[in-house]
Amino acid sequence: MRKHNTNAGQELLFLLRHQRYLYHQLKILSQRQHELAGTNSPELLLEVITGRRKLVEKLRQVNDKLRSVRMNWPKVVGQIEPKHRDQANKMVSEVQQIIGEIRSITPSETAQSLLLQADFVGPFVETQLQ
Repeated sequence: MRKHNTNAGQELLFLLRHQRYLYHQLKILSQRQHELAGTNSPELLLEVITGRRKLVEKLRQVNDKLRSVRMNWPKVVGQIEPKHRDQANKMVSEVQQIIGEIRSITPSETAQSLLLQADFVGPFVETQLQ
């Protein structure tokens, strides 16, 4: 019987929750940017764009922390508890859904530069956190 590392599972869940929260915030700002695009409010639009850039930087930081998890995924997946894997799967699915919603709001070239989906969630999806 394998011994599960509760701390590793909790740390993974913390990072994925943070990632999900940041994507949700990015979605809100994407909607706001879309609303402001047709108005005569360049100052507000600039604030939204600046906020999005800050969120993307925070997403990059979370991604850096998740990188070691991805690189060692076969080992990590065997160490975390099944309940943590189930919760992680759910969060990865939620992040993918939010990314899809952002892409429907944001022009494709902007979405590509801001989301970097493969860097943020791709490797987890490939192995589906078994």
